[in-house]
Amino acid sequence: MVIKKMKPIREQVYDGLKDMIFSGKISSGERIVEVDFSEKLGVSRTPLREALRMLELEGFVSCSEKGGVIVNYISVQDIEEIYLIREALECIVIKEVIKKYSENMAAVDSILTKTASLIENKAPYEEIIAMFEKFNQTLYNISRLKHVSKLINNMKEYSKRFRLLCLQDETRLKEAFDEHCKLVEIIKKKDIDEALKLNKIHLKKSMNFVLEKMTELK
Repeated sequence: MVIKKMKPIREQVYDGLKDMIFSGKISSGERIVEVDFSEKLGVSRTPLREALRMLELEGFVSCSEKGGVIVNYISVQDIEEIYLIREALECIVIKEVIKKYSENMAAVDSILTKTASLIENKAPYEEIIAMFEKFNQTLYNISRLKHVSKLINNMKEYSKRFRLLCLQDETRLKEAFDEHCKLVEIIKKKDIDEALKLNKIHLKKSMNFVLEKMTELK
């Protein structure tokens, strides 16, 4: 991990560890020993310890009785609860977006056009996923519900590793994009009930793929 000067070291270590957890480089149930990881990351134990505390507060790791910390397992119940919370929060966002749909919807259309081009040209999945995230964040911004948006993003963090694996599946990726396009069409028609129904289906499919990937990785 290359340490940069623009962020405090503890935040860079935090970001690096979280990326390693999400990518599977640090497995669920693996013990993080300060001495080993401070050497591996090329940092002192103090910023590493602070970063681990941040991860513990977010529920990604827990203190081990044997020393160090353990990367927490994500259970089926955890995933189901996360998606239940996301559905409730995204309902609030969608209702607000429909009220303000004329504002910045051109930006949403532009994102969809760029995403379609990336998919058609078989761009690296990381680029497509980045556009998916931009699509979601743009809708959150239109809603102007910054606290709700933050809660949604926090929930998404917990299942990020599995969601990324799901979107590497070409069929699911294209299906998710089609669902985004349909959602925008419905938002423009100001059909709240249909928009909420479609989003529920979208999240259900996403959750099922995540649960499937969890089973494969066990």
